[in-house]
Parts: sequence; C-alpha cells; structure tokens
Amino acid sequence: MTTIDYSFDRPISATQLQPLLQQTSWAKGRSIDGIQTMLEGTAIVLGAWEDDRLIGFARAITDSTYRALIDDVVIDTPKRGQGIGSSLMHQLVKRLTEMEVEEVFLRCGDQVVPFYQRLGFETSDGITMDLGQD
Repeated sequence: MTTIDYSFDRPISATQLQPLLQQTSWAKGRSIDGIQTMLEGTAIVLGAWEDDRLIGFARAITDSTYRALIDDVVIDTPKRGQGIGSSLMHQLVKRLTEMEVEEVFLRCGDQVVPFYQRLGFETSDGITMDLGQD
C-alpha cells in the first residue's frame, strides 16, 4: 500500500499543480505563470503527495482572523474516492480552526455539495455574487 504524505510546508511548483488543475472544469485553462502567481499569493496551501508526485491540492485564502475561503480542492482523477480529499479538507479546516478564523466558507458546484456536507459544511442562506467575468 502506498503512503500518502500531506504537507503544508513542502513546496509545490506550478508545473506540478497544473496537471491536476487541468482535470477540472473551473481551472483547466490556467497558465503556468498564473498558477505560479496564485501559489506565491496564497498563504495556506496543502499538498497530498505519493512519493514525488502531487496527487491532491487545496488552499485557503484568509486574513487569518475573520474570513477564510477554501478554494481549488482537487484530487488526481484516478485517486478520487480514496479519502484523499477528505483528509485534505480535515487538515485544512483544522489549521484554520487553530488560527481561530471566525468564518470558513467555500464555493462549489452542485455535484460536490454532498461531499462537503459530509465534512460539516452547510449551505448558507446568502447569495453568492461575482462580477460575471469568465
């Protein structure tokens, strides 16, 4: 059985992350330069590693006090359904809880709502709005 290593500290390069993001509908068009800028500007990133291969990723955008947005949770397609996403989320939420962030939220598609509900997230009554830029 292969061991999965989870790390907030192990560096993640844009070239390691791009193949995972290309497996998604929301991030498949991201460039190496854009991913690098995103990684440099995100304080909390968590990787799941199988040996030297990045197989899972999640990040949190936060002010470390009031709000944290969990974003870009992605697992390599052949590795899905093995608990890696749940482990990433548990560790990320634990880190934010230890920081005593007041509100942790995320935005997701309807198809993954049950996954996040199993982890304790609830749908909110608020309305999500964006600038409509695709």
